[in-house]
Amino acid sequence: MSLAESINKKDIIDATDQCVMCGLCLPHCPTYTLAQTEPESPRGRIALVRALYEGKLDSSETIISHLGNCLTCMNCEHVCPANVNYEKIIDAGRAVTYMQNSLLGLSQQSTLLFALSNARARKFFKACIYIFRTLGLIRLLPKTRLFSLLPETNNTLANITAHKSNGPTIAIINSCAGDLVSDETLTAATLVLSKLGYSVVEQKQTLCCGALHQHSGDLKTAKELRQKFIHSINQQNPYYLVSLATGCGAQIKRYGELDDISAEQLSKKIFDVNEFVLQQINKTSLSFRPLAKKVYLHKPCSQAQVINDATVVEQLLNNIPEIELVTFEDKLACCGAGGMNTLAQSELAKHLVENKILELKNTTANCLVSSNIGCALHFQAQLKNENTHVQVCHPITLLAQQMV
Repeated sequence: MSLAESINKKDIIDATDQCVMCGLCLPHCPTYTLAQTEPESPRGRIALVRALYEGKLDSSETIISHLGNCLTCMNCEHVCPANVNYEKIIDAGRAVTYMQNSLLGLSQQSTLLFALSNARARKFFKACIYIFRTLGLIRLLPKTRLFSLLPETNNTLANITAHKSNGPTIAIINSCAGDLVSDETLTAATLVLSKLGYSVVEQKQTLCCGALHQHSGDLKTAKELRQKFIHSINQQNPYYLVSLATGCGAQIKRYGELDDISAEQLSKKIFDVNEFVLQQINKTSLSFRPLAKKVYLHKPCSQAQVINDATVVEQLLNNIPEIELVTFEDKLACCGAGGMNTLAQSELAKHLVENKILELKNTTANCLVSSNIGCALHFQAQLKNENTHVQVCHPITLLAQQMV
């Protein structure tokens, strides 16, 4: 995979040349599995991007739709025998259509991107959400897709004081979306890491890594956010860096592909919080209260990009006595959230998650854990629509809730 720093027409055409149209990726593509049409497949989208860059096609609403429907799950890259750099190609295609995308009225998506990446805007919206939650007014908001993603409860761990430690410094990278809708995962990670002996570096404000802008085609803003992020973290100079959201972790790991020494150094520091905590728990004697409940494990597509071992979350939560961990029978990996897709392509997102929601409705599970904030909010919204009362949280949150 490669992080598109700038668009070079020849580079993109050369990248599309690598695809031999073998179709081995088709069964692994969630949108092709659903639509069974070529433009909704990886090779179909590669052909569209090539035609755009060769001038054989002009950007149109149809092309924007096909490129926009891609969930950027990267399942196609993982199985591609030719090692096609699909991520670079799809980002380049979206960069071409980005301006027209805005003109087509996707204002909800543009507004959310601004709210997530702008610290002042995020602080304002965060305060509004807190007030509405505290007064119990979330359920009275208009039944739009955007408002359906808002959890109805505030931070359940807010009143717990973190253990003070003078150990190695560690910076926690919270996602913009996580910062906007809930501090719970950040609080949980702080509690667990402090108990493990680390000195958590307090972030004055959540920094945006640029992932959502990158995959929406706004490469200019993505680059600006990336540079600001790298500069800020390097000033803090923490010994370790952990990411709470797999999507952010995947983006920061890709910083190492840039021709920038500081970016490369930063990419080597980043750990997924689940993986990091598991390594440290195995060296300590932390204890946890029993939890005699069935908990579903959701494995976000981006998790495979930051953790080589797919069983990390399972190993981590098995430290909780009596817990029963189960995985979905629906083997289609992607839930449909795909960054902004849960808003921009909400019907597609709903179709892709419906089998998993049905499975949750027909089970005695009490909880679902997911390490990706977008996936978690998507599940939460769909479960709420179905009046299915299953707690959705980050694995670290569940761990912190049971920590003695």
